[in-house]
Parts: sequence; C-alpha cells; structure tokens
Amino acid sequence: MKRFFKHISLFALVLGGAGHAWAQIAPAPADQGLEELYDRFEDQEVRQTEETKKTQNPREQEAKEKPKEVTKMSDLQILSPFQDIAIIQRRFLPKTKRFEISGAGAINTNNAYFNNIGVAARLAFFFQEKIGIEGTYLFIDSSERPITKGLKDNQRISTASLVEPEAYYGVALKWAPLYGKMAWLGEKIVPFDLYLTPGFGVTKTALGKSHTTFSIGGGQLFALTKSSGLRWDLNWNFYQAETIPTTASSSTSKSNHSDLVLTVGYSFFFPEATYR
Repeated sequence: MKRFFKHISLFALVLGGAGHAWAQIAPAPADQGLEELYDRFEDQEVRQTEETKKTQNPREQEAKEKPKEVTKMSDLQILSPFQDIAIIQRRFLPKTKRFEISGAGAINTNNAYFNNIGVAARLAFFFQEKIGIEGTYLFIDSSERPITKGLKDNQRISTASLVEPEAYYGVALKWAPLYGKMAWLGEKIVPFDLYLTPGFGVTKTALGKSHTTFSIGGGQLFALTKSSGLRWDLNWNFYQAETIPTTASSSTSKSNHSDLVLTVGYSFFFPEATYR
C-alpha cells in the first residue's frame, strides 16, 4: 500500500514539473506576434524613406514625384509599370489641318433606263479630326439599257423625257463621329472611320440643263498608312430635272429625280502629320 501511494506521488510530481516547463516555453499569442512584426517593418520603412529624402537632391525628388506627361509615342518608354497609364485615343490616321485628295470609280445604282458609270474626284480639308469640308466633281457616262432600246425600237415610244445625268459638282460637310478597328482575315488589324456627308451642288443632264441638287451621303475610310487609305461612299442626290416635250402640243416640264451613286477609290492625305 505504501508502495502504491509512493508511485502516485511520483507521477503527480512529474506532471507538475512538465506543466511548469510548458508554461515557461509557451509562445506568445499569434496576434501579438504579428503586430510586433508589422511594427518593426513599418519603423524600418519610415527610417529608410527619411534617410533617402535627406540624401536625395531636392530637384531629383521633385522630378520623381511629378507625374510624367506623355506628348509623343517615344515618351511611352519612360512610364513606370503599374504606376503611369497611357491611353491612346487618337485615330490611327490623323486629319486635323490636313488635305485629303481622292479619286474613285462611280456607278449610279438606281437608274432603270441608263447604265451610268463614271469617275469622281474629291478634295477635302479638315478643321478637326471629326469635321471637314469636301468638294466633289462627278463625271458620268451613260448608255441605254435594253428596256430603253426596246421602248424606242419596238414600242416606238420617245425616251426624250427620261432623265440622263452627265455630271455633278458640289460641296459637303464631312463629319466623322465614329472610328474603330477591324480584323482582316484574322491576320491584320485595319483602323477605319465612318462619316456622313450632307451637302448641295448642281447636276447637269444630257439636255444641257443644270439643276440645283441636295445631297446626303456617307462612307467609310480604311486606313492603310498615316497618309493614305481606301474609301467607299454612297451619295443620294435629289433634284428637279427638266425634260423636253414629247409632242408638239406639250410643254417643257420638271420632275423630281434622284441619283444613288456608289463610289470606291483611294485617298491621300497631305501635308505629313507632325503631331503623331
């Protein structure tokens, strides 16, 4: 019995000593240790910043703190990653204070009695990237369609009253509010502009008469370089055309007429852009 109590006492003594030893080596709470670690890092960073400011030239410090300004493409190399961000918003093909000269082939798409094929020449000047003014000269060569020949040869019907346009010249406001990029066959990115061209001018017909014309149109320019591009235009010209009398008793009359002209051609811009 005495031996049993001796073993119990010895076991209790061992447990007590182990508990005391564990209390001595137990680490501090995790939160307290992290706070102390953060405090040491902050103190060290503050000391390094103050030492750097003391040893740095005031001009160098001011230049480093001043945000960098990007005024041309070569300035992009001075930007620091994740600190300065440059957003390029200008069009690929700049147009402000530049001229555009264009040549194109033309076809009248809505004349049921004549095949109208011709050429168009245009000259534009841009006050801003979006706004310019453009002059147009359109020459049209006409040939009779089979239906017109049939009226004359088979039906003995005079076609003198049919309107046959020969030329158009006028001026238009060129407004390009939209621009973007498109993929060409998955191999090349092509920038483009979409524009509207409301204007007015004069249409000359085969009778030698000239008629005031109102025009509304639009088109698209695909930039090839910063000085050239391909363009297509669709213009709808409205005018009152004068026709000759078909009989001796009838008099000269006017009728409303319209020409829907599609042109496809090439544009060249000058002088060379100095701001891109």
